[in-house]
Amino acid sequence: MQRALIMAAITFVVVLCTEAIARDHGYIFGTVYTEWGDEYTGRIRWDKNEGFWDDLIDATKYDDERYESRHRRRDRDGIEIFGLHIRGDDINWDWNSSSQLRFGHIVEIEPRSRGRATVQLKSGERIRFEDSGSDLGSGIRGIEMFIDGEGTIELEWSDIDRVEFYPEPDGYTPPRGPMERLYGHIVTAEGAEFTGFVMWDADEIYTSDILDGDQRGRDREIRFEAIESIERNSSRSCNVVLKSGREMKLSGSNDVDSGNRGIYMLVPGLGQIKVEWDEFEKLTFMTPPAHIQPTYDDFDGGRRLRGTVTDDRGDKFTGEITWDNDERYSWEFINGEEDYIEYDIELQEIASIERRSSRSASLILRNGTRLELRGSNDVDDDNKGIFIDTDDGKLVEIEWDDFERVDFE
Repeated sequence: MQRALIMAAITFVVVLCTEAIARDHGYIFGTVYTEWGDEYTGRIRWDKNEGFWDDLIDATKYDDERYESRHRRRDRDGIEIFGLHIRGDDINWDWNSSSQLRFGHIVEIEPRSRGRATVQLKSGERIRFEDSGSDLGSGIRGIEMFIDGEGTIELEWSDIDRVEFYPEPDGYTPPRGPMERLYGHIVTAEGAEFTGFVMWDADEIYTSDILDGDQRGRDREIRFEAIESIERNSSRSCNVVLKSGREMKLSGSNDVDSGNRGIYMLVPGLGQIKVEWDEFEKLTFMTPPAHIQPTYDDFDGGRRLRGTVTDDRGDKFTGEITWDNDERYSWEFINGEEDYIEYDIELQEIASIERRSSRSASLILRNGTRLELRGSNDVDDDNKGIFIDTDDGKLVEIEWDDFERVDFE
């Protein structure tokens, strides 16, 4: 009898754990409150190409906390262009900056105007963002809600009073049936290889999405779930192999030629990469491993960056770090390029950054990956200063030419 009770208790706990796991499948989920008083709850496809907690919002962060760097103190005296002196007081200093943020860190988005929003994070921070593309503001390409028992509805930015995010409840059924995430293995023209979640043409993210093209002058619309692989043939076409074994050459659409807006991949432990069409070689679709897709609870809302910065004289400064006079939280991103691949790397994934030259830096990630990035003010001498609020109460500024390395806690 006692053994039976113990086994029943274990079974009950296992069932509870299974249900808890099942409640969040990694899809963006929440409630949209509209300007006219309605509420809609369900899975959310944001701006066509974000549907999962680790997807990124691209926007402009309104930053009124920047330090007055030596660059700005010098520039306050004015600059000279083509022999004309412009006073510093006449220059419009723009302290806003491009930023990225994963949906999993967000509790609420509240539109403030046609192009502005306040974003509340799990940490309690409230960040002001402005549109710099189509992820926030009136330029958004729609917010599609998948509502259990009701079907779908597409909302515009002007419809929204606020959006609350939280894990998907157990028993939720998307109205369109199964919506699997695209996952695969990409090979670039330079021979680099990556495996992760795919966003095709900066747009398609589900296996139910459509690849458009022409085959021998006839339109083809192929669901991604039917595709085994896509291989670039030229700037105008690609070869597609279906799971049925059929092979075809497609052209005539930005899905399958150099009009493609980029093949994006979210690589666990690394970040987001972007491969342009001319650098793309082949993508083979795969079934993702179990439990690889992040859930809402995997994100903490971010924390202040801390670590030790070493200058070129060997002096070390430990404390809270503001990178490029801009990034100060673990949820923010470092951007750069290596071998024609664009990288967006969340700072919490970075163990250290070391200056290599005036134009590049070496990054070591927490999973051991090493990258040498260039082509961004995050990693070259356009960097606007590395600031350390030291543990002994000092504020230290280190310019790029004086910077040696940083080790993040």
